[in-house]
Amino acid sequence: MELLQLRYFLTVARMLNISRAAQYHRIPQPAMSKTISKLESEIGTPLFDRYKNKLRLTAEGEAFYHSVAASVGGLDVVLEQLHAPDMPLRGKLKLLVKQHRNTVADSIIGFQKLHPEVDFQFVYELETEDHHEFDLCISSAPPEDTFDNSTCLITERLMLVVSREHPLAQKDCVSFSECKEENFALISRKTELWQQTLLQSRQAGFSPRVAMVCGDLHCLIKYVGAGMGVTLGPEISWQSLKNDSVVFLPTNPAVSRSTYVFWNGSKNQSRLCTAYREYLVNYFSQKES
Repeated sequence: MELLQLRYFLTVARMLNISRAAQYHRIPQPAMSKTISKLESEIGTPLFDRYKNKLRLTAEGEAFYHSVAASVGGLDVVLEQLHAPDMPLRGKLKLLVKQHRNTVADSIIGFQKLHPEVDFQFVYELETEDHHEFDLCISSAPPEDTFDNSTCLITERLMLVVSREHPLAQKDCVSFSECKEENFALISRKTELWQQTLLQSRQAGFSPRVAMVCGDLHCLIKYVGAGMGVTLGPEISWQSLKNDSVVFLPTNPAVSRSTYVFWNGSKNQSRLCTAYREYLVNYFSQKES
């Protein structure tokens, strides 16, 4: 039983797809299949159920996965600690970023200036990739239960954004009940902003009339600035979107959103991952102050 063999098994177990695991490790699919079959033969029990080209871990495979993940992760940490603490940080970090894209991008630029041998993969929308493949997730909610550790990065008010020519723009504060007849322009249904808009509207006694759904924030703000609708947006995260055509108004009652950095507590964190996470927390604290 070899270390590389175990690493291949961990990837297949996380992705539950031999083709994708082979692509991830840049080896032919037959070689990955042979590796897993050989491992099962050595252990003496099937690690995966195979049904209609789909994989799932057997009970034995599940137990073996958790043991191997802990052992290999621990080994990686020990190997890293053998290097002097003052050795340059290097390697790759994979981030799933659901909020504060601009701020996270700025933090990466600052971090890479200090540590030029570090590479980042920065993903906004999760498509076919497995959550397990990400080192950190920046979001208002964990992507799944395994991301069980977190640190709050920032808490900010959610503001009603209206055109500068809108009658509400003259107010110091606005309630959702005043938006009953308004058209709403909203970001993707998968976002917390969509859910908060529905929640606040329903609490005010109406269902929002959604006139536009747009995944591009710049287009969304342009639409609102043209007086075609109103929207709900975070005060700090959307700071770079503010322009002369729109006004950000506090709501009554006040609504807020907290954004966290999440990570998998059962996965041993590398020195690089820990260093960037600490840098990120400090970077956001400067934004909030």
